[in-house]
Amino acid sequence: MLSTTRLTVPVAAIQGGYGQRLLTYATQIKPRDLEAFLGHDPRSRHWRTLDPDLEAIYKQLQRTTSADRLKQIQAYIQKRFTRKAIAIGAFPSLSVAVKRHLRFEPYEAAGAGNQLAGAGILHLELSKMNSRIVLDGLARVSGVIELVEMANREDLTAEGRDALNELLEGFALPMVVFSPRDESRPLELSELRQLFADFNFKQKSISATMAMSHDSSDIYVEATKRLGRTAVIASHGGMEKSAASLGAKSTALVVLQNLVRFTRAAAEGDRFAEAKMNVDLADESRRLDEDGLDDFVHRAEHFLGGMAEAMGPVRFADTKTAVHLTGPGWGALGAVFYDLEATLGRDDLIDAGRRLGQLDWRKSAPYWADIVRERATKSGTALAFVGGGHETRQAIRRKMHEHLGTWDDFQAAVGREAEAAEVAAAAE
Repeated sequence: MLSTTRLTVPVAAIQGGYGQRLLTYATQIKPRDLEAFLGHDPRSRHWRTLDPDLEAIYKQLQRTTSADRLKQIQAYIQKRFTRKAIAIGAFPSLSVAVKRHLRFEPYEAAGAGNQLAGAGILHLELSKMNSRIVLDGLARVSGVIELVEMANREDLTAEGRDALNELLEGFALPMVVFSPRDESRPLELSELRQLFADFNFKQKSISATMAMSHDSSDIYVEATKRLGRTAVIASHGGMEKSAASLGAKSTALVVLQNLVRFTRAAAEGDRFAEAKMNVDLADESRRLDEDGLDDFVHRAEHFLGGMAEAMGPVRFADTKTAVHLTGPGWGALGAVFYDLEATLGRDDLIDAGRRLGQLDWRKSAPYWADIVRERATKSGTALAFVGGGHETRQAIRRKMHEHLGTWDDFQAAVGREAEAAEVAAAAE
């Protein structure tokens, strides 16, 4: 039999397996080696340039990655993998399937016993017949490849290229390679489809409340947690981190999810209160940044503290009947904070809080009669808002402005901002 060299790449790995069909190999891949390891560019915009069989597999197995998703992943890497990151960051393992059986040579170390069991060298065959297919983590793979390309772009400054190249050299991507045990039975498309479905659709997402309570990287969640520790919140019952709403026996003032609505609206305006909780703004677009985080929390505490001072502890912490402690109420408070500070340039936020505290915030008060109605419940009747969340927040926001006497000035300022935006757009 003719003996020839087979072109393979040695990869340090640890072997495992599932059942009688699959072997697994856990390894690490540097960002610059990712495309070479796969043997192709798996980004969805390049699928039509792939080998027809490989293109068909990706189109049947994978979802295209949107431009927004790519930007989010790149931003995550650039913010969270640097030495200056405010919170640690990492990616879960990428999952890559190899259609054909792979040769593996375990390490043999004298006296090592079982310390190196399963560790060895995986010989990755590079032929087109042995396609490597991304089953899970395609968006992460695509984002990393985009950054590798970006690091060589001439339109970047030398400083920008150096920083990006340093970042790319500072992390590796964990990867698990799935291959068939049987040398004579390659993985079939139906089996690849099954693995894709298992990895992508049989996972159970955690709740938004749990995600926020454990998140230290979202600057608005972090600002909310710091605000929750201030005297104005802590002394009136504190913030409930794990529940989506206050239970009948709860003594807390607010749940994390509602206080986040206040923070996001206070920092970036009413529109940002509507965005999904995990959506960040571009650095050049946002008002709140890491350097100004504590100062923002301090100003927000003074605003709410002014209300609490004027209302007294019982009225301010009336979670059962008060308008301001509902979800729309917290969002409206944040929006008005932003309107006064960012749009109108007011710096008398403590005084504004005190003046708002002079309102009768009970749902039964005549001031709220146009946005509150009595509705039937299982136990009788209760007062509830007439409209949905957005509509109610806007109604509360306007009534707060009217009480402060700032509604007309606010509307004029918004009109001037709109005109300026139209002029800028026309100039472009």
